[in-house]
Amino acid sequence: MLSRIEHAMSLTDQLRSLPMAEPRPDGWADVQSRLAARTTGRARRRLGLQLAAAASVVIIAVTAAWRVADVVTERPGSMAAELTPLTAEQALALDRVAQLQSQSQALDEILSVIGERPVVERAGTSVPIDTLEAQVQWIDHQISVGDGAIEPGSAEQLWRKRVGAMNSLVQLRYVEAQRIDM
Repeated sequence: MLSRIEHAMSLTDQLRSLPMAEPRPDGWADVQSRLAARTTGRARRRLGLQLAAAASVVIIAVTAAWRVADVVTERPGSMAAELTPLTAEQALALDRVAQLQSQSQALDEILSVIGERPVVERAGTSVPIDTLEAQVQWIDHQISVGDGAIEPGSAEQLWRKRVGAMNSLVQLRYVEAQRIDM
């Protein structure tokens, strides 16, 4: 115990023997400039994230508008005679399905931009992401099994569920990607 006290006193004496450092006249300005640079960097990152989110919304809107304008179903004359006419409600449901399909495609593209999942994941986001991915796969299976034989109202419900699950998945994957960048 005594040796520690002696050691501490020795260090104190050595520190007192050092020459006094004069404060630099521009020291405070240097500290302020480093703090301003750090704040500017954070603001730029935040602006970049906001621009990325805005660009995502614009891409979804443009893609949806493009897909809605592009959805023109052409049927040969021989097939048109065999088809039963749709009610107005069924036609509206088919139009909504086309819109939901374009939204779903845009969300798929956003997921591909976000990239692969990290090797090390947080349990708080990993389990919900896995659950949503399984839900999307199940909905895709239901859509593919009933392809062409599903009535428009049921198809709309399935596509609405898929878009909802994909939207949640994109949000969670975005949060996951942001936590890795920090």
